[in-house]
Amino acid sequence: MSNFKVLQEGILSIIQDEGRFGFNHLGITNSGPMDRESFYWANKLCGNNLGDPAIEITVGGLELLSNVSTSIAITGARIPTQVNDKKIGMWQTIKIAEGDIIKFGYMKNGMRSYLAAAGGFNVKKTFNSTATSVRESLGGIHQDGKPLQRSDLIPCKCENIITPYECAKKPHRIINQLQDGTTVMRVVLGYQAKDFSDLQQNIFFNSEYTISDRNDRMGIRMLGPEIKSKRANMLSEGICLGAIQIPQDGQPIVLMNDRQTIGGYPKIGSIISDDLDKLSQLNQGDKIKFQQISTEKAHNLLSLRKFRIYQNQPIINYNLLADEIQNLLTETNIRGMQRASKFIAKGSYFRAAKLIQRNNRLVFIGTGFPVNNSFETDGPLGAIALYECIKKLGGEAFIVCDDPLFSAINKKFNTIKIEHGKDSSQALIKKFNPSLMISIERPGKNQDGKYYNMRGIDISEKCADFDVFFENAACPKISIGDGGNEVGMGNIELNLSFLKIKPSTTECDELLVADVSNWAAHGLIAMLSSLTKQDYLSLWNNKKILSLLNDLGAVDGVSGEQTETEDGFSSEDSKIIIEKLRKLSGFHD
Repeated sequence: MSNFKVLQEGILSIIQDEGRFGFNHLGITNSGPMDRESFYWANKLCGNNLGDPAIEITVGGLELLSNVSTSIAITGARIPTQVNDKKIGMWQTIKIAEGDIIKFGYMKNGMRSYLAAAGGFNVKKTFNSTATSVRESLGGIHQDGKPLQRSDLIPCKCENIITPYECAKKPHRIINQLQDGTTVMRVVLGYQAKDFSDLQQNIFFNSEYTISDRNDRMGIRMLGPEIKSKRANMLSEGICLGAIQIPQDGQPIVLMNDRQTIGGYPKIGSIISDDLDKLSQLNQGDKIKFQQISTEKAHNLLSLRKFRIYQNQPIINYNLLADEIQNLLTETNIRGMQRASKFIAKGSYFRAAKLIQRNNRLVFIGTGFPVNNSFETDGPLGAIALYECIKKLGGEAFIVCDDPLFSAINKKFNTIKIEHGKDSSQALIKKFNPSLMISIERPGKNQDGKYYNMRGIDISEKCADFDVFFENAACPKISIGDGGNEVGMGNIELNLSFLKIKPSTTECDELLVADVSNWAAHGLIAMLSSLTKQDYLSLWNNKKILSLLNDLGAVDGVSGEQTETEDGFSSEDSKIIIEKLRKLSGFHD
């Protein structure tokens, strides 16, 4: 079963969902997250529903072992966190692998942080909620209200492919803070306010109060000037979240998520929901002042809060998305591209996509690798995918290739023919003035000026010179390869000795590698989709184009046979890769 194992339980770590509602008449309180907006954001960053179960970490000290590959997010109070002793950030999606150890330190500012996992924690509900209520012995992992204990297993889904999000604008924790560090709590007077004289109300709203050591999820007691009510006694009645009770000693108590459902002390008013999130993060000894606001203003603030929570969406962390794309496309590591990718600066797919965005006016796409007197499926298929994407972006593209690929596709696509032994690069560059050049699975020159396949066989007689386009053009250049002998691999030539090949020395501005070059084209398109908010991969029919190329004489680059495969992978394999790329880039069917 996919789960997180509790190695250290920390001070107080509890499962919370949005809360337990509709049971106050049974004496069952709402519970739920103390800092609701931070809780919502943890789920947002994991692509969950807002109210899905997450872990509320009070003060810190929690330590977990991951028995699942998934993604997590940490929000709320700043808490030092490490995965396998390496520091990680907050307010962003973090990928977790099976066997990882997540350690939470202790908070210096604030009281509560929230840990969500992609897909939510799969915890059974009690009274229609997983929320932990320690006082009522309800909810949590074992439905008995106990906080997380050492050796507990927290079930969750295996969600290792999700969009890498981050929070661009974190919720303000300390709004309305005065210059002296005192935090303002905005209060709506209740119907019992008339039981407090004008003098008592003036004292309440013009005094400074200190949070005492008697504060928990049930309520927060304040220390300060005493407040007296004219009411000697009263019947117990229902209590709302944020109600400010004034007991006999005159010290205000703010009732929080795990409050009792009824109480018999007079209530001067209630703190608005925005400020309750803030109050939940204040520590013992922190100073507050109460500020009266009208019911109408409170309603406006509540509407703005709801708008902020539901409308503000996480943004995609494009650098992290580029890394996720790179990792996905080199996962099988059939030709060592996973290792080769370590020598390329991170973010290459992001930078390459930005180049296409800025320079798609007229694009040369060079492709075509000779195999068995024909051309291989890997390269032309990806070139066609990029060709179609550039057209959708509003640009114009030409596939630059030699025979036999040129003769096979020139009636179906804009093509430019290059010939063996002829350097037409300068004339074509002058004629078309390309704004960008892309090379995908195109042989690149070795340092001896010859072309070689992966087996080290000289294939120069079958290769027209596309490298000269990269050498002579002033526009940006993007290269895609999967073996080390393609145009552009000169960027990492000195790091490819482990491949036992004769690498290309031709360089480029941005080099992309993948286990199959066609997959890199799809990865680049996925990044463009994310940047433009247009799902360019949704209508791509990989099998249709692969069948077309096969009918035109293309062969598999590994087997050399005329099969509907790409370097040994079926079209279904590529379809799976494409769907994962769509999911990563934020698109789901």
